[in-house]
Amino acid sequence: MGTHAIPPSHRRGRRGRALRPARPDVIRSAAQQPAGTTRAAAVAAPLPGAYISPWGDAQVAIGDETLAWMEREGITLEAISPFVMDAGGRGFSMPIGSTAGDGLDSKGRIFYPGGLRIQHRASGKSITLQSTFIRVMPAPAYSAGVSIDGERFREEVVIAESTYVEVMAGARPSPTGFRIKKAPFYVTQEAADLFAAATGATAPRAGSLFGTLTPNFDYVPGAATPPSFPTFP
Repeated sequence: MGTHAIPPSHRRGRRGRALRPARPDVIRSAAQQPAGTTRAAAVAAPLPGAYISPWGDAQVAIGDETLAWMEREGITLEAISPFVMDAGGRGFSMPIGSTAGDGLDSKGRIFYPGGLRIQHRASGKSITLQSTFIRVMPAPAYSAGVSIDGERFREEVVIAESTYVEVMAGARPSPTGFRIKKAPFYVTQEAADLFAAATGATAPRAGSLFGTLTPNFDYVPGAATPPSFPTFP
């Protein structure tokens, strides 16, 4: 995923800062874009020579502050297959997919089929996050297409972000590839603004821990054939 860190001002400065007032123009401006503008943004060609893994899965453990916010705001989180919610509702798992052969696309993304649906009880709003991507570059991030009440809002929004230093701190080899353990991802201001504008409710705190990501990448880069034995935890 790289070796250089994002400057602290890129993310760290937002943690603990008061959330900016919701911007109602966030949704309105997207609706005014020419038809096809956002949809085209989601189509990306393969990135020649860039390869991660054709198989594997990832586990997300939702952060305590995010869980507390969900409970306070009356939010229900649902998994869209093949995502699967954990029995206790404190996380979810997702398989790795590929829209660009066996590698990253030209935007530096790994594709995960499935997604999440956020149900906000007080407003009755439904926010769907699908398609799902983990961005490898220009910086580690969790992004997704966003629909509100079944209407496509934007083809890709960065929901949470991390740094190369924090992601690579948990990188370890495994018998069939490699694993990254509990990489932290933090709520972006963009995601917080979007939620507040869509629901009129209190958004998650920008810079708070959305959750940790533990991906298992099976079939290491450059291997000629897939290994025949499973990844150990």
